[in-house]
Amino acid sequence: MAERVPPPGNDKDEYSEPQKPNEMFEQTASSSTARALVPPCQELVPHNQSQYATFESGTYVVQVPKDQIYRIPPPENATIVERHRDPSKKKKPVCCNFICLGILGFFLLFIIFLITGLYVSVTMSKDPRFSVQRLVYNNKTKSHRPDYTITLKSRNPNSQVAVLYKKGGDDAFLNLKTQEIATATYPSFEQDGGNSKEFALIFHGSKIKLPKDIEKSSTSSKQKVHVKFSLSMDIPGRMRRGALKKSMIFHVECDFTVDTLVKGTRVLNQECRTNRT
Repeated sequence: MAERVPPPGNDKDEYSEPQKPNEMFEQTASSSTARALVPPCQELVPHNQSQYATFESGTYVVQVPKDQIYRIPPPENATIVERHRDPSKKKKPVCCNFICLGILGFFLLFIIFLITGLYVSVTMSKDPRFSVQRLVYNNKTKSHRPDYTITLKSRNPNSQVAVLYKKGGDDAFLNLKTQEIATATYPSFEQDGGNSKEFALIFHGSKIKLPKDIEKSSTSSKQKVHVKFSLSMDIPGRMRRGALKKSMIFHVECDFTVDTLVKGTRVLNQECRTNRT
């Protein structure tokens, strides 16, 4: 019998293991494709003649197997997108919005009630009280007009409200009956709640003829001559409690009687009234 001759051009057995895609790609790249990519003008330098091969610029084609091309993004890309998404666009629970609005409303009501309470406490506070402590008569002045130094005592009956008195012009007047005989300037100071303070006002005599009652009382050393004075003051001031302040004017009137205008003058009786506007 004649021997069976294998087909020409095939050195491998027909039942041999099929080639893998990677091996096919390597063979193709190593043979015809590699030769086609190298420009014809390029000479390959043997390894023993030069350390590096020299390539010129050109166009190269890289073949990638189809099973490595992703038509759909991998799952991990979706995780990255979610991580960088704007968190403000996420819907918040309705209950959280109601809680925030409730807390904000509570604080607004608290502030309104606090301011209202402070304003009412300042508005409804009591007026300061004044009293005349003593009077000193001085007829020996350069202006040849007498001076009256009156010491007053101011008491703030409010425990939580401070009173600030501002210095003004001729806002204090000393009268004898219905005649104005002297003027003074009220000092500026602050009085805390529940405190009392004594201060002196120097009334300078007006350019008028000295009244007979004052002349008799200041020259009679044997018999004391009583003199009745009237004191009126318009004091600009301000009441303060915490950061809340309210400006006002205190109208003070005092009617008092002294035993004499000689040394050792004493206040026999007095009546003081305070109003504010």
